[in-house]
Amino acid sequence: MKTLEELKKTWSESQTTLTTPEEYDQASLEKVFQSRVKKHLNKAIAYFWPALVWQITVYALLSHVIVKYWSEGETLGLGIVGVVLFLPFTVMLMKKFKGMARTKSPSDTVTSLHQSLLHQRALLLGFYRFKMRYELALIPLSSVVGILLIFKLYVPGGIYAHLWGAVVTLFVAILLFAIALRSENRKNFEQPLHHLQLALEEFKREE
Repeated sequence: MKTLEELKKTWSESQTTLTTPEEYDQASLEKVFQSRVKKHLNKAIAYFWPALVWQITVYALLSHVIVKYWSEGETLGLGIVGVVLFLPFTVMLMKKFKGMARTKSPSDTVTSLHQSLLHQRALLLGFYRFKMRYELALIPLSSVVGILLIFKLYVPGGIYAHLWGAVVTLFVAILLFAIALRSENRKNFEQPLHHLQLALEEFKREE
């Protein structure tokens, strides 16, 4: 992302003579800057819908298990545990991204643009930190619940008859989740946060 100083230089070299050049230059500069910031924020916001669809799918599957096997205590318990594991993550996801979506577009002042950028970065960083900590527990625990349910419902003999197979499956599941989440975090959180931080540093240098 170009710095404010580079954008100013580029614009000053290309603009034509206007009746109010300073006002036009400032407004145009802020518009270009907002567009670049929005581009990086959209990478983070793009995470929201796939994550929400995935969690709705998980809730639907677990709800089916709870309703169908209501009379089986162990299966019912696993289904409820699965729902409880995901619920705090869903609440935080909705809260943070709802806050980002409701953030008003800043007016044509550097101060409001700066404040908006600070607010959006704080929301994104707060959710990312929560996500990283929560997934340390969510990945292994949800994998255990999923494997216990699968072996209990669909594998003859259950997990006790295929203990090593269940252990290997658990290890592979955690590894695949970790790889996928690492790529997801880099694309949807680390890169946007890095560019937003660069933008904030440019504001400081302009003060």
